Amino acid sequence: MFFSRVRIRPDVRELHLLVSGNGYGAHQLLWKLFPGEEKRSFLFREEIAREQIPFRKGVKGEPVFYTVSESQPISDHPLFVVDSKQYAPKIANGERLAFRLRANPTVARKEEGKKNSPRHDVVMDAQYHLLREIAADMSISTNGKKLEIKKRIIEAWRQIPNSQKIEEKLRGIIDENERYVDVPTSILKPVELLDLAFKASMDKALETWFVGRCERLGFTMVRDGFNGHMKLQAEGYQWHALPKKGRDAGFSSVDFEGEVEVVDAGLFSKALFEGIGPAKGFGCGLMLVRRC
Repeated sequence: MFFSRVRIRPDVRELHLLVSGNGYGAHQLLWKLFPGEEKRSFLFREEIAREQIPFRKGVKGEPVFYTVSESQPISDHPLFVVDSKQYAPKIANGERLAFRLRANPTVARKEEGKKNSPRHDVVMDAQYHLLREIAADMSISTNGKKLEIKKRIIEAWRQIPNSQKIEEKLRGIIDENERYVDVPTSILKPVELLDLAFKASMDKALETWFVGRCERLGFTMVRDGFNGHMKLQAEGYQWHALPKKGRDAGFSSVDFEGEVEVVDAGLFSKALFEGIGPAKGFGCGLMLVRRC
């Protein structure tokens, strides 16, 4: 296996305007670094250069791609500067590693009349589920899109003489997330309380998605020795449209980072090489690790 850093050559710097944030375009271009391969055999991740690289004036803000591949990418491509090294990390059980992962979290939901369970965006699914649950408790329509349901909830909320039950429900959702237990929810306005419950349910859904993969990927989460909180953050949610595949086609990505402890070095190494979750062809799934 090989780990590579891929940068755009200075004389074609305008290319970054076309590929930056475009997972499909970046994938197609990076594939040219592996001529002769009919099946994708690499993972990649796009980042933005944060520091000036001495021999490249003006590199800050341009995309940098990291790849893990079975074969070594060619080094004389006219569009890219490629720096590669062999990648064979020595991982031991019990070792703690800091990680970063850009993933496409999805969940399967069984739908009546459909043989296969379609996959849904974890974040959107969590928010939609919460809205429909609250609307049902308020005996109002659960049909329509998220914004429509949310609007009905807020309008109905204003007309309820005693909204204590709804507020208690939302505070309970917030308290289920250990990161929000100290938030003074009693001073929040209804819309603020609903938005915070949205955030808490979204974070919990992402945490559940990631932690649910721990065992089969050979690691467990590390908790903070001070407050006992899981060392895991999920942020940077983005929706990436894929117009070539259809008007509504696309995928979401979320940036996870934190600390894990290896419990099965073989499974964990396999995850590093094969990636985690779907949308690997669009820049998701590559886990970057370093020793703590």
